[in-house]
Amino acid sequence: MPDSAAQPQDSNSPLYHGRWHPLILATGLGFSVLLLASFFLEPTRSLWLALDNRVFLVLNQSLAWSPWYRGLIAIATSPLVDVVGGLCMLGLYLHFVLRREHHVSLELTAIGLLMLLLLVVAVQLAKAIPYHRLSGTLVFTDALRLNELVTWIHSKDSSRDTFPGDHGTVLLVFAGMVSIYLPRAYVRAAWIIAAIFVAPRLVSGAHWFSDVAVGSVAIACLVLTVTFATPLHLFLVDRIQRQLLHIIPRRWLPHRA
Repeated sequence: MPDSAAQPQDSNSPLYHGRWHPLILATGLGFSVLLLASFFLEPTRSLWLALDNRVFLVLNQSLAWSPWYRGLIAIATSPLVDVVGGLCMLGLYLHFVLRREHHVSLELTAIGLLMLLLLVVAVQLAKAIPYHRLSGTLVFTDALRLNELVTWIHSKDSSRDTFPGDHGTVLLVFAGMVSIYLPRAYVRAAWIIAAIFVAPRLVSGAHWFSDVAVGSVAIACLVLTVTFATPLHLFLVDRIQRQLLHIIPRRWLPHRA
């Protein structure tokens, strides 16, 4: 069982306590499967594709609004912003850790590494889905291309493999973990970060709406459900802590779970 140093101050989530939750497990897995099935099988597939086209055309036309708006979206979809997004996630967790105590506990370090591990697993699962889809900017020949409208910075306005959105998957898994481990103020901040860094790629046309609403949500739900509706996360945190004890001097991490 995790020690009090890592427990959320104002969260009573039963998922935190590392027990089996069959109903939550079945619901989460069922939701992920049904959501993916709704995208690949008719009649709902046609509905998703129609919604994708509609959302893409509306957002793509918004690029004609003004130069400052196009510049903002171009900056938000540049490769550098991916690094900024990662730093925002890291910074949010470090703020929680350092605000609670003057040193980083062994368990909080292990939880941070578990977050990183689950992000990597989620991305690999997303890449394992054998489905390739061109972005809207490559499908619609008359689509506005951000890189043609804003030439002073390189932005991501197209992709030859959009589904599921790995960028969105990472952000949703991170926000989901924050929702379980951290207090409510951090949860709100995590979901704001996720929205800020997901939305611009939809506007630029690099991703379809369903890449996130179906692909990213399904993968994130699958990873979080399997990890937290079972004792798996406590097992992983414990294993990571044991490995850290062989690497990091104990005087640096005096609190042990």
